[in-house]
Amino acid sequence: MKNMLQISQKQLEKFRQVKNLYFDKTKVPAADNWQDWNDDDVWWHLVSQVITVGNSLPAQKFEKNIGLKGEVAYEKLIKMQEADQARTINRVLREVGTRYASSSISKSRKTVALVHNLKALQNKGGPKMFMKTLSELKGPDADKKRIECLMEDLMFLKSKSAREFLMELGLLRNAVAFDVRVRNVLDKMGIETPKDFESDPKSYDAIESDILTEVCRPLGISGIEFDRMLYQNYDQIMTMDSN
Repeated sequence: MKNMLQISQKQLEKFRQVKNLYFDKTKVPAADNWQDWNDDDVWWHLVSQVITVGNSLPAQKFEKNIGLKGEVAYEKLIKMQEADQARTINRVLREVGTRYASSSISKSRKTVALVHNLKALQNKGGPKMFMKTLSELKGPDADKKRIECLMEDLMFLKSKSAREFLMELGLLRNAVAFDVRVRNVLDKMGIETPKDFESDPKSYDAIESDILTEVCRPLGISGIEFDRMLYQNYDQIMTMDSN
C-alpha cells in the first residue's frame, strides 16, 4: 500500500537531530504501570481523558482538585442509582468548565458518555480488570487491538484520545497520539498530513504506520518515545532551524 506521508532522507535527518538533542531528556510511562493503579485511578484517568476533548485546561483543574475527584470516584459512583451518577458527574464536569457538558444532562454529551463508560466498566469487572483484559491481547497487532477494543467499548474516546489513555497506563508502545503539537512539528519538518485525518480511523492508522515505519524504526525508537519526545520538548523543537 502506498504511503500517505512523503518523508525524505533530509526530513529523517532532522528528526535524528531532535533525537540526539532531546531523547535522553524524554520521560515515558513505564510499560504495564497500570498494575500499580487501582479502580479509582484508572477511572479518574478516563474521566480526565474525556474532559480533555475540546480543551485540556478543565482536565488540569480536575486533576488538581482532590475534592472533585472524590465526588466522582469509581467506588462511590457505582453505589448510586444511574440518575444520581449522571447528576454528580455533570456537576463536576461543569464545575471545572468542561466543554460539551450542558446543564441539561440529556444534552451533555460527556455526561452521557461517562455514565455509559461507568456501566461498561462495571460489566467488565471494573476499570483495572478491563486493563488486565487489554494487557492480555498479544501478537504483532496487540497495540492496534487494544485501541480498537477501547474505542468500541467506551464512548468519547477516538483515535487520538484512546491512544493517550492507553499510553499513560503503559499499555501502548507502538502508537502516536497526533495532538496539535505533534502535527505542528510534522508541519515544521515539511511533512504534510491530510486535513482532519484524526477523525478518520483508517487514515489515522495509515499515517501512524508511516511514522512508525519511516521515522521511528530508522531512529530505533518506539512510537510512544517519538510522541513524548516531541510533546515534552515542543517549544525547543519549534525554534530549531528547519532548513
